[in-house]
Amino acid sequence: MPKIHQLPLHEAQKIAAGEVVERPANVVKELVENAIDAGATAVTIKVTQAGKVAIQVIDNGCGMDSEDARLCFAQHATSKVKSIDDLAYLQTFGFRGEALASIAAVSKITLITKENQAPAGIRLQLEQGTVIQESQIACTTGTDILIEDLFFNVPARKKFLKTTETEWRAIVNLFTAFCMSYQTIHFKLEHDGSLLYNCPPVTTQAARLTQLWEYNNASNFIPLTTTDEKGIQIKGIQITGMISDVQYTRYDRNNIYLFVNKRWIKNQKLSTALIKGYLNILPPNKFPAASIFITVNQADVDINIHPRKEEVQFLHPRTIETLLQSAVKKTFEEKLSTTLKAATSQFDRAVLPAPYYPPLSPINIKSQFTEPPIRPVPIVQTTAPFTSPVVQQPEDFQQKINATQQPIKEQPPLFTVIGQLNNTYILLETEQGLMMVDQHAAHERILFELFAQRFDEVATVKLLFPQIIPLRSQDLKILQPYLPFLRQYGIEVEPFGHDQLIIQSTPVHLKDASMPDFIQQMMSWITEQDNLPVDQFSNLLHEKIQAHMACKAAIKAGDVLSPAHIEKLLTDLYTTDNRFTCPHGRPTSWLLPLGEIEKKFKRDYRAATT
Repeated sequence: MPKIHQLPLHEAQKIAAGEVVERPANVVKELVENAIDAGATAVTIKVTQAGKVAIQVIDNGCGMDSEDARLCFAQHATSKVKSIDDLAYLQTFGFRGEALASIAAVSKITLITKENQAPAGIRLQLEQGTVIQESQIACTTGTDILIEDLFFNVPARKKFLKTTETEWRAIVNLFTAFCMSYQTIHFKLEHDGSLLYNCPPVTTQAARLTQLWEYNNASNFIPLTTTDEKGIQIKGIQITGMISDVQYTRYDRNNIYLFVNKRWIKNQKLSTALIKGYLNILPPNKFPAASIFITVNQADVDINIHPRKEEVQFLHPRTIETLLQSAVKKTFEEKLSTTLKAATSQFDRAVLPAPYYPPLSPINIKSQFTEPPIRPVPIVQTTAPFTSPVVQQPEDFQQKINATQQPIKEQPPLFTVIGQLNNTYILLETEQGLMMVDQHAAHERILFELFAQRFDEVATVKLLFPQIIPLRSQDLKILQPYLPFLRQYGIEVEPFGHDQLIIQSTPVHLKDASMPDFIQQMMSWITEQDNLPVDQFSNLLHEKIQAHMACKAAIKAGDVLSPAHIEKLLTDLYTTDNRFTCPHGRPTSWLLPLGEIEKKFKRDYRAATT
């Protein structure tokens, strides 16, 4: 009996749809691209529950007649190409003829469309790709397509959809990309009946960025310089766009938008090249925002390597990466040169932002990942329990923690304190050799364990003037479900309008920290880890907040410690769980064995120890 059989067409289409339609944002992308290809000057996107319930795209493009309206949902039906040779000259988004057929196979569709000269429009209703009703209707020129109940017939795919906030964020990122790429089109975006974005046509990229991102940060974006050393463009490659200066940074790469021939793409190497061009002046673990447009000959780029056309392959990838890095570098060199001239003429001197380099110690054994030094904080020499100059605990906090600590399983090893190296590392003489303890990492681990055990008793400080933090509306929507996490740690925060947060109080451990930076850091944690199960994500978020508080409250590299404080710090470290690393994974101590020291001085280690 034969084992191979041919799948029914409707089942094959549902399986194939997974290559093109993975989430609601993919549907929005295909529909908006069709609207742009149809010559639309106004596009309205309406989604319900981030597209899980309904997606509607309305445009004023050329529309379709009745025959095209029916044929557009057929497999491999397209008006863009006639043969594979046409791909070398393609000027439109779509070309495979798969998108609408794939969407129709896993949803319920209502299509209303009309050509300019037609006396009436046509209305089609489809279910699983089959037309179940057709009629004429009075309507304006253009296309109105409604997608409902996505994946209703593919439950396995539907259950893998992310949270509403995550799916909404993907749609907003896509909407932002379309707005950047097509400044002459009027875009609108509605969610659950509320108009959240209204972006009329503009004449400059800076004006578009002002519509999409925080208005107050518009002045932090500068146009890109795109010429090579000879002042001409390389091999017909043109790069334009806007990049943020070092005053506006993010905690992830989500605000780096790359376009090739006006098509939004994802390319890790190009993002890395852009960051390298920042002349090493970005703070650690911070990323810029950018809108970069790369124009190349159509024959020098292959857009047919990914089903959703999110990735492309360049004929000369290294040339483009080098040119982008050079353009960003030249942009900052010119900006710094202009700043220098202006400051010299006005003040006879200039204060320029210096690149960030880790501080060097007198002997070259310092870790390159050490935080930059700050002005030493004077510490009163006392035998009282060791606390950070920043942290102020409730009176009974330390006693409660001591009472709940696990019994000491091992005695602290014997050591002799030699002193501090570069006011950052504590040097100890032990039986095994020279031990170096990173004072910041060690204290960070101690505080993290304390916070983890007693996080519900964090002391707070009421702000005399409540702090208002501006956010993008989609960021506020994403962050809002997690505000209870912040309240557990003494951060009294509430939404203030549709694009702001207001903070009434903070924990004493964060009283000197930048709350806008903390909120942005929390946003990056959510976007990076929200694919985890709820319980696991909740635990991870608790750990992230506790680690952030411990980092801000701990003593810093450069702080001068008294002998009593050093002894207390070491004693606490050796009675703390997980004492070998800080919450971020950096080692708290490092041992230089005596044998290695003897070898450096050409001594016989075995003879020296006998």
